Amino acid sequence: MRSRYAAFARGEVDYLANTLCAEHPDRTETAAVDYRAARAGLRYLDLSILHTSMDGDVGEVLFYARIFESGQDRSFVELSGFVREEGKWKYASGVMVRTEDLPPDPRTMTRDDVLGKSEGG
Repeated sequence: MRSRYAAFARGEVDYLANTLCAEHPDRTETAAVDYRAARAGLRYLDLSILHTSMDGDVGEVLFYARIFESGQDRSFVELSGFVREEGKWKYASGVMVRTEDLPPDPRTMTRDDVLGKSEGG
């Protein structure tokens, strides 16, 4: 996850495309253009890893990304799913919590918070 965050910040679209799993819908030529456009005007300030887990060739990472665009906070929390393909971890999917839905300290969020589950149930 850290390498993908750095690649977003540096505009390394080839790396981003190469770290998508084979089944990901963004594995197209158009996606590279979309990644470049999405990066324009963004300031990547920080990445906090909140949770990781792995079960065989499937893993997940819960993270908080601090990002600003033209002075506007665009930070978010995401629970990302990864799969291991040919020995390398590839991004498969993610569930995102947008800026306006974040608690005062997003680093306190848990996997269950992102998935909308209550503690113990």
